[in-house]
Amino acid sequence: MNQIERGIDCMNLKTKSEMVENAEVADKRLGLTAFIYSVIMLTSSIMPEETFLKWFIINSVFTLSVLFTLFMLWEKYKHDTVRYYSYQVYAMLMGIVFFGITPILKLTYQSSSFWIILFVTLTLLVSSHLLRNRIVISFVNKKHRVLLSILSMYMMGMIVLGIVVTYFMRINESADNLGVSVLFYLVSAMFIVMAPAFTVSKEDVQRLTLE
Repeated sequence: MNQIERGIDCMNLKTKSEMVENAEVADKRLGLTAFIYSVIMLTSSIMPEETFLKWFIINSVFTLSVLFTLFMLWEKYKHDTVRYYSYQVYAMLMGIVFFGITPILKLTYQSSSFWIILFVTLTLLVSSHLLRNRIVISFVNKKHRVLLSILSMYMMGMIVLGIVVTYFMRINESADNLGVSVLFYLVSAMFIVMAPAFTVSKEDVQRLTLE
């Protein structure tokens, strides 16, 4: 009887081993991330133009750091495709956030607006990560859709604000790229809210769906 049980255990171990070996391997998608980063990075670095070289170097180092981190995550989670792809989206959104907020910070540096924008950004960043479960529940649970309504109104507001900013820039003297920098920041603020949701585990998402 013991020999039979040991034989069954060996078969189970072999089956589990085969399942792991045959598990779907996640596509690293580093090329896609690098391409998206490159497009946004160049636009971000050139605002304002006189700081292009400095910020191109900074943004390039940031991009390489993110790509290296994603590769390490792929090594760890390549057989857990859902987890890896979630981190992939999170990294992509937070990278866009970094590139999106730097132009307005560069333009307002050495002014009181710089500190206000920086404080709002850090507050939003910390709050969104602390409240990530509440953000997830707004997307997956039909009983909690307030955040989706807010985001929808926010996107409409960005379009209106973009038109207004463009109009006032034409009739008033303003810093170069100010309008684009403001829109970049507004889009980044939305991504700051959305990105932490992708760090929530699959099990927690399923639990929040039923709450």
